[in-house]
Amino acid sequence: MAPSAALAAFFLSLGAQSPGFAQQPAPTSEAIVAEERLLGSADEDARARDLLPFTRSFGVSGQVKGSFADSTAAAGVPPAAMLEALRAFDRDAPDRHEPQDGDSFYVRWEQTYNIDGQPIGIGHVLWAELKTQAGDTTAIHRFRPRAGGEAFFLTSGEAAVPPAIAVPVEEVNVSSRFGPRTDPMARSAASGAAADTGKAGMGGPLANPRDARQAAAASRQAHRLFAGFGPRLFMHDGVDFAVPQGTPIYAAADGVVAGARPNGSYGNWIRIDHDEGMSTVYGHLSRFAPGIKPGVKVARGELVAFSGNTGRSTGPHLHFEVRTDDKPVDPLAHAAIAQLGGADLERFAKKVAADERDREGDARTTPREDAEAEKREPAAE
Repeated sequence: MAPSAALAAFFLSLGAQSPGFAQQPAPTSEAIVAEERLLGSADEDARARDLLPFTRSFGVSGQVKGSFADSTAAAGVPPAAMLEALRAFDRDAPDRHEPQDGDSFYVRWEQTYNIDGQPIGIGHVLWAELKTQAGDTTAIHRFRPRAGGEAFFLTSGEAAVPPAIAVPVEEVNVSSRFGPRTDPMARSAASGAAADTGKAGMGGPLANPRDARQAAAASRQAHRLFAGFGPRLFMHDGVDFAVPQGTPIYAAADGVVAGARPNGSYGNWIRIDHDEGMSTVYGHLSRFAPGIKPGVKVARGELVAFSGNTGRSTGPHLHFEVRTDDKPVDPLAHAAIAQLGGADLERFAKKVAADERDREGDARTTPREDAEAEKREPAAE
């Protein structure tokens, strides 16, 4: 017998004789249950997923008989879920149509449920349509732009309910949000000094030894100012919109101009006071619109200035603030889009098309009808 085979046979014989090497009996079902209680079962994640809430959407059609609210409730739409949509249809607009008996409607909404099928919270309408007997149609679709909160928009991209505070530019491109951030001027100074030092070392425009020494000194100074235990954070009281020089800036709401002048780091600056202790601030402007001065009343959407790069700024943009009782708040949480444009309008058009496809594909049944159908189905054996 080969030495390796003999050695293997020797250890096998030891295993057969030694209790320490004896084959352990298969665990009992009680032991498996106890182990799973302690360590968790292999399919624990799958079981947890089965217990998570789920969301379901419904689409219903109907005709107005009496009030619009009562008609949608009779069709199966939860009244609480319909409130926001009713406010959108009740907007103050010259072409607004008051729902009349015989008008037709469609409503699609969603509701979240727990594992037992009980609703969680209040459902919300995804989109709704009202069609008059004369053939006029008004549809509202829920949509979240890149900036601003979720809201209802008409199929044209116009906000169904005009916002109290609107975004002051037509094309929204947020370059810096509200909250703590590193100082962009510090980053600009440090990167500029580093670039000059690099040029000096490569025999570029600073090849002169005296210029190179000055650039190196500037780099060390920038390092001392902006290095340390990490980047120093500053509170950014507004939101920055990246817009080209000279972009028109519009009043975010009706109000009175409280200030229009050069104002330190803001550069050319405008402040407009609105109702209920709210004000808006516009900074780094290149120039003011004609007639804009303290005491002048302005309307939402009125031209007040043009964007620029004045004050403490690293490039052309608009700094926009919303203040309540003179305390800064997040503009994107308070300002809304009055009219979608650019990429937002393209995404919205795709969503409207997808909503229409959902209506064509749904079964047009109410949750009550679904529940009754499930009761009629024979139980699975």
